[in-house]
Amino acid sequence: MNILLMDDDPHILSLLKGAFVKWGYAVSAYTNPRLCPAYCAETCPCVLSGNGCPDLVLTDVNMPSVNGITFVEELLRKGCQCRKIGMMSGDWSESHIRRANELGVSIFSKPFHIPSLYVWALEEKKRIA
Repeated sequence: MNILLMDDDPHILSLLKGAFVKWGYAVSAYTNPRLCPAYCAETCPCVLSGNGCPDLVLTDVNMPSVNGITFVEELLRKGCQCRKIGMMSGDWSESHIRRANELGVSIFSKPFHIPSLYVWALEEKKRIA
């Protein structure tokens, strides 16, 4: 299984990447959505390449260049077939919570609890096994 991680804080990104690698995931990690090929392409490059979309996407919401909600909306608009999406923030606004719920994503508050992310990811692993 693979996961796409997005967080503008390199320390959080490194922590998450290490955890998911330890749990057996192939990880693509970016500090800025504009560095992510899936965000920059006009159509989802995962679908075009035949490599498949990430099984999981976990993104921060509050980032300086593009917020996580816009990032996820763009992935979905481009045809990304990711199976499960999670968003994290230390500063959830009512509008962000409402939009995240509309998108059907899992919501995590920072500081997050690493075991809760493991359970979230494991649920998807079990579902497709």
